[in-house]
Amino acid sequence: MESGKLRKHLNEVIIKGKKSERLAIFDLDDTLIISAAKIKVLNPKTGSTIIELTPEEFNHYTHDPKNTLSFDEFEDAEILRKSSFITDVVNKLLDFYRRGVHVSIVTARSKSQLIRDFFLENKIDIHPDLVIAVNDPKYGFKGSIAERKKEAIHQLVDSGYKDLIFFDDNQENLELAKEIEGEKDVRIQTIKVG
Repeated sequence: MESGKLRKHLNEVIIKGKKSERLAIFDLDDTLIISAAKIKVLNPKTGSTIIELTPEEFNHYTHDPKNTLSFDEFEDAEILRKSSFITDVVNKLLDFYRRGVHVSIVTARSKSQLIRDFFLENKIDIHPDLVIAVNDPKYGFKGSIAERKKEAIHQLVDSGYKDLIFFDDNQENLELAKEIEGEKDVRIQTIKVG
């Protein structure tokens, strides 16, 4: 679908409020994009970097609470702009739009507007209410990343979505999201990317 037609379709499907019970949810890092952003483990006394981790490495990292974590690179718009899309997954996202299925981004990042702006720059208009950075202070989510993502998905379910598909690269995120089926009257299909 051409960009102008896609934008008109999105306006009709989402922005004007047509109801949908279906929702496709996508994680960002290592699901839709590959970014050069790294998590830095810092010595709290000196501020020096002990190690830098990719999001994939961080998924398996055991944090020593004596050290400090820095996610600053994930708030850098320039680093985000230089990311590369994972084409087959982005094509799935666009296919959901073409079929009139609402699309959401639920990411561990901390600035929802930064993510929305990134997609707008790439001519993908995701409704602002469906771009959720679970570490954005405006949401007040608590717990681990997986727990925060589960809480975000709960809110999406509470807003009326009953048939969800969730794409993420982290198995724990997928497992906690799947638990929602036992807590609410919904169907959640989970798909591990990568």
